[in-house]
Amino acid sequence: MSPIPASHPPADRASFGEILREVLKHVVMVALLLLFLCPLLWLLLTAFKPYAELFNSPPSVLPVNGTLANFTEGWTVGGGKGIGDSLIVASLSTAICLVLGFPAAYALARRFPPHGQLSFTILSLRMMPPIVPVIGFYLLFQELSLFDTYTGLIIIYTFMNLPLVIWLLSEFIRQIPKSYEEAARIDGAPWYRLFWDVLLPLSAPGVLTAGILSMIFAWNEFLFALVLTGENVITLPKALASFFLFQQPNWGQLGAIGIAAVGPLLIISYYMQRSLIRSFSIELGGR
Repeated sequence: MSPIPASHPPADRASFGEILREVLKHVVMVALLLLFLCPLLWLLLTAFKPYAELFNSPPSVLPVNGTLANFTEGWTVGGGKGIGDSLIVASLSTAICLVLGFPAAYALARRFPPHGQLSFTILSLRMMPPIVPVIGFYLLFQELSLFDTYTGLIIIYTFMNLPLVIWLLSEFIRQIPKSYEEAARIDGAPWYRLFWDVLLPLSAPGVLTAGILSMIFAWNEFLFALVLTGENVITLPKALASFFLFQQPNWGQLGAIGIAAVGPLLIISYYMQRSLIRSFSIELGGR
């Protein structure tokens, strides 16, 4: 008699269970993604609705007569200046934070222990609630003629984000072996070539991460911009708030300006994420 082939139902059940878990995991991920994207999607749809459609009952999900007037009108009534001022202040403060933060992070990483009190002290400056120093800054800026100026707001945002940049970069620099620096010094590289050709390329992921966070925090900051500026400097969060404070809100224009506010951050984060992955791959591949 020929032997009866043995069946393996446990293996089949196990494979079916794995497939079911993968399907459920993807379903949950898609559901969470839709949940988080719903506000952004509704903002996008509102930006293309004419004023009359905003108050339909029941409300229409998709715009019936789509229009681009909300973007042009929102840009004219204050969105354009808000975006421009935010770009100026956020980009310049981020650049200053990186220029000042990199040497300070190098000194912190190479001259002080990794778990010392100095690192925590620097980071604790970022933990201070903005409401604590804002009145003092207001009085100081009035005396120094920095109130309602780009320079004053750039100084404040640099002060706000510099501790975080120093702390993040110091952690990345600590991961760079000192042997790379010693080899460059043996080859006769001056200090500026050491920074530019050795330390900066190897710490590129940290620089990108610190730059992204500093840009996002400066772009979204509201309290300092509200208290320390007047009519000359109007950042985007302050411009959005003015729609509620000084006029009846036009939700279509708010949606258009909101999309314009979120769009640059999404684009920067997307391309910086690709650069981060590429930088990590190059660094790991070279070790």
